Amino acid sequence: YSIIPAITLDGIIAYDIVEGPPSLQQFLRFLKEQVMPFTNPYPGPHSVLIMDNCHIHHGEDIRCLV
Repeated sequence: YSIIPAITLDGIIAYDIVEGPPSLQQFLRFLKEQVMPFTNPYPGPHSVLIMDNCHIHHGEDIRCLV
């Protein structure tokens, strides 16, 4: 199992648990359904999204969404 969290300075705002490593489609759905509703235009609160260099964090679908 893998846990996909979205963490702010105030704590975890969203998470998903998937069996095995998350796929690009699972990660994209998590961002779209659970993370993006909490975001705001820059420079507002929750306007910066930081992801590490995991290969599913990079791609045109992710770039277009965020």
